[in-house]
Amino acid sequence: MDSYFDRLGNLIRDRLNSDEDPFDTWDPHAGKPRRAGNERERTPPPRHTAPERRVRVPDELVEDFRVLGLPPGVTLAECKAAWKGMLKRYHPDTASGDPAAQARHTQVSTRLNDAYARISRWYRTGSID
Repeated sequence: MDSYFDRLGNLIRDRLNSDEDPFDTWDPHAGKPRRAGNERERTPPPRHTAPERRVRVPDELVEDFRVLGLPPGVTLAECKAAWKGMLKRYHPDTASGDPAAQARHTQVSTRLNDAYARISRWYRTGSID
């Protein structure tokens, strides 16, 4: 039974014994070639990022987006991610034993939940109430 290194050595020996250049067939990424000095190297393909899509929101929801720390009209997925992150930070169970801090966290988490509920309802139904 051949070991891993024996098989690897056989592959390398077979490649080196042929007249073909093994690097001619290998293309790590497609991209335009560029010249740098006297050498030619490949540039990676451009990254396509989706443009930021924002929709027009009613004036009543602008404050809810501000509560989540987002610009008005971002996608619901971004709203959900921001809501979850803020809720982890301000959940009443994360407050220290101080009753004032726990009351403040309760108040903030209630505002976050209400804001996200209004935004998600608007995205689903189109109505604010």
